[in-house]
Amino acid sequence: MAKKGKTYTLKQPRRQTLSRLLSYFKPVRGRLIFVIIIVALSAILLVAAPVVLGDILDKVMEADLALNPYLSLDANGLIVIDWQPIITSFSLMIAFYVLNALVMWLADWIVIRVSTEYSYNLRQEIKLKLDRVPLSYYDQTPYGDILSRGTNDVQSISDSISTIVIHSIKGIGMALASVVAMFVVSWQLALIAISVVPVALIVTLPITLISQRQFVKFRANLGEVEAHAEENISGYTVVKLFNQEENVKNQFALQNEELQRSEYKAQFFGSVIYPLMRSINNLGFIAVAVGGALIDGGGINLIVPFLMLLQMFTRPLTDLGNIVSTINLTIASAERIFFLLDEEEMVEEGPDAITDLSNIEGRVTFENVAFSYEEDQSLITNMNLEVNPGDSIAIVGPTGAGKTTLVNLIMRFYEIDEGSIKLDGVDIRNYSRGALRRSIGMVLQDTWLFHGSINNNIKYGRNGASDEDVVEAAIAAHADHFIQTLPGGYEFVLNEDGTNISQGQRQLLTIARAMISEPKILILDEATSNVDTRTEILVQDAMNRLMKGRTSFIIAHRLSTIKNAKTIMVMRDGDIIEVGNHQQLIEADGFYADMYNAQFLGIDEDEELVD
Repeated sequence: MAKKGKTYTLKQPRRQTLSRLLSYFKPVRGRLIFVIIIVALSAILLVAAPVVLGDILDKVMEADLALNPYLSLDANGLIVIDWQPIITSFSLMIAFYVLNALVMWLADWIVIRVSTEYSYNLRQEIKLKLDRVPLSYYDQTPYGDILSRGTNDVQSISDSISTIVIHSIKGIGMALASVVAMFVVSWQLALIAISVVPVALIVTLPITLISQRQFVKFRANLGEVEAHAEENISGYTVVKLFNQEENVKNQFALQNEELQRSEYKAQFFGSVIYPLMRSINNLGFIAVAVGGALIDGGGINLIVPFLMLLQMFTRPLTDLGNIVSTINLTIASAERIFFLLDEEEMVEEGPDAITDLSNIEGRVTFENVAFSYEEDQSLITNMNLEVNPGDSIAIVGPTGAGKTTLVNLIMRFYEIDEGSIKLDGVDIRNYSRGALRRSIGMVLQDTWLFHGSINNNIKYGRNGASDEDVVEAAIAAHADHFIQTLPGGYEFVLNEDGTNISQGQRQLLTIARAMISEPKILILDEATSNVDTRTEILVQDAMNRLMKGRTSFIIAHRLSTIKNAKTIMVMRDGDIIEVGNHQQLIEADGFYADMYNAQFLGIDEDEELVD
């Protein structure tokens, strides 16, 4: 059952993906600059605290009481502690930490706002893109994978923004500030401390590249699993009907296993960086402790503040593993999103596209039309057809003959390769797609209803329709009676795809939706295939009234539904092979007569209708 999608390949290098990802921050650049400033301030406040502590220790350990602000001699020659300057100094340190907490809270609040706006804008862009891609994209890409890119991948980026922005900026700021402070305290120990940086880069860079590739594979596998799950959940009835539970379970197990494997590798290589950095940093601490013992006698007033500064310097390096893993996951998600955003779009409409089709008559002309889904596999070649206003054209033929393709071309769901399709003498490519489709009503064999009231589902056919229009359309479609029997009547809430009413009732609602749109041209693709014989007679009567005065294209497999059509067009392998009314085609004793006889007279099981 799995829908075959495109092979996922990266369209641009990782550096370009990151650059493109950052370009989306332009609208919030001012706020990010402010965040950078206050986070840098936060780093300075954190670094200032050990410097103050070092100054306190220097003064506390000052042997000359005349130079020690905290100690003095009383009249009896006893040492007295002056608590006021001590309290003042430690209060300054506490103030630095409190101020740092407030600044970081403000930075977090701003970044959260930025990340939610970022994800909102990205989702909007994806939705607009999905409106512009041709129908062929949906034919080739699993729906679950599309949903995964628009939801999971966007959310992954949004969740990562706070981690990347805050931790990266704060880490860089803290590292730079602590390096400066370390050189102020002791340039010899500072040189020892920063010597761990090149070692850390040499060790972690190869692992980072491996981790990035695994995260790309993980996100792709996640999309495949979600596509498989979405498809089989929506088609669970078919799965159970054909006893395919075991096959579906095995297929899911294979995909889930591949997902687990890629996730394990991605997380493993991402997590390896952290302990490696921790070990390298610990070696740095040992080197500083040994070096501190050899400098100035290793005084506590030197070692304590320097180790605090060293911890602040190595903390960003230690966090580097988590940040790198987050960045890799973000880039992997971004690549999948940009892969979608870079898809080829429908031909752009010109500024002079015709938007007013209110006065069209409904003459449809095909002139030397050629079309194929694949470049090397022709479907329709050199088709010529003229349908006069108000004519009803029934299109029949075997499966794969091109019947549905023909009406999809009229709707501009696909663009033709050669020739032209004209509406009232004007190439349909000169009309705006929206205006063209508003003038055409379409009832498909596969019903589509959304979660909501029956009233809103019918109103979906025409903006601004009133409740009275809804009832009128439902009565015309013979849907009013069953609607009135439902709890709440027209306010009865349908499940997704309308699964809480019968298939025939769903079809009646889609017919009512087409009726309320008051189209100039009508397309019926097996519109009565899912209703019983008695209801079919009623619906056919409603459809006949709907088709009156309108150009109508009727696709049918049950030939009884189109016997009264003014013209019947028989298609085979993308070509029109017969045209006429029912009686004429029966008398011609051709392909149509064979199909009709096969349906109503019966044929031997060993006999083939088509050679």
